[in-house]
Amino acid sequence: MISNPLIPNNLVTSSMSSFDTLCKKIEEMDPDKFAQLFNEKSVDVISKLSNLTADGKDGVYIYMEFILASVSADGKLSPNEYLLLKPIFDQIAEKETSYEDGVEMFNAMGLNKPGAYQKVIDLMVDIFGMVDEKLKDDIILICLLVCGIDGEITEDEKKWIKQLIEPLQLEIDPMQYINGFLDKAGVFTLATTCRDQPRMRVLGLKILLDGKIYFAVGTFKDVYKQLQANPKCEILAYVGEEFIRWDGKAVFSDDARLMAVVENVMPQLAALYKEMGWKLGFFTLEGGSAEYVSVSNEKIKIF
Repeated sequence: MISNPLIPNNLVTSSMSSFDTLCKKIEEMDPDKFAQLFNEKSVDVISKLSNLTADGKDGVYIYMEFILASVSADGKLSPNEYLLLKPIFDQIAEKETSYEDGVEMFNAMGLNKPGAYQKVIDLMVDIFGMVDEKLKDDIILICLLVCGIDGEITEDEKKWIKQLIEPLQLEIDPMQYINGFLDKAGVFTLATTCRDQPRMRVLGLKILLDGKIYFAVGTFKDVYKQLQANPKCEILAYVGEEFIRWDGKAVFSDDARLMAVVENVMPQLAALYKEMGWKLGFFTLEGGSAEYVSVSNEKIKIF
């Protein structure tokens, strides 16, 4: 989502190993590139935060809170951090400040005390609920840049950033996530092959049972024969301009509970199959992968 090649496509859902790699890159970044990235992101973030308020002033104040909290993560204000943040200190003091002035103000605000930034974490969580993923990533990136201005992102500073990232991670089971997406989609496409020819059809029946999602097709249909001959298949579902695709091998189940679910949620379909002497073949996908894709080609690996 962030266009800079240093940054993962989605920082707030990236793994902690990717987070550590990003910290290392920031620590080793060329000073000129560092300043350029910080300034560009700051201008963009302040503008977007200001749009959330009536007069725009609160946007600047919120930005300053984020920045100062990042500095206070290790309870110290280094000379490099002061130089980066001098415009903020000058604005607060309404005069030109020195490094000594900055330290005095920093301490007077209680930012030299561990945990002083907890209220900012609460504020950021509230703000993150109002903005898009890109702005979240940009805010977190700015906080990381502030922490890394002196060439080292300490463990205390990493802990501070992780408190911002971790609550935003998707902590739902992958099957729960896919099931919810399929609920929103209503219908979805199943792709199979017939010898060397791709085949697609629209499905709507799916059942979440014992942590697995099952689909159903008539055993008298070509699609069932195709899955028996070649179980490799893919599910594709759209919601607006977003979609998920899930591929794997179809594994069939004869669990009697599945038909009982159909009889309960789709009684007309169940009655038709009983009347015609047809059977439903229930299958789930195993051994594959799934990903979310947005219209802007942002991709998030589900598993």
